[in-house]
Amino acid sequence: MSAVAKLVFKTIDVGAVAAGATVEGYWTSNDDYTIKKIIAVEKSHSPLANVVATLSIDDDVFTVDKLPLSVFQGNITEVPELNYSLRRGARFKYAVQNSGTASIDLFIVLVLETAG
Repeated sequence: MSAVAKLVFKTIDVGAVAAGATVEGYWTSNDDYTIKKIIAVEKSHSPLANVVATLSIDDDVFTVDKLPLSVFQGNITEVPELNYSLRRGARFKYAVQNSGTASIDLFIVLVLETAG
């Protein structure tokens, strides 16, 4: 009997990003996954129109230039499907730049599919 793939969620607490500031970080994958979706959650529900990000897996950047995080803000049915391979030990990296006039507090949620 073959194993069934399932969705799991990884929440990365980016934390506060001050107006005009950039915060960088990463998460090291603990298993082989496919990144199905990314959801950006501003903890006080502020819009992310003035917030951009550069996203990569290890050194493979999958945002050409910077991407407005508002693309990933919404419920799970509204954000684009990605299907990026994320191997065990690979680093999902982010750099979030806040061009707004107020600080934001951010989660990045990875919707991951297990290999089964």
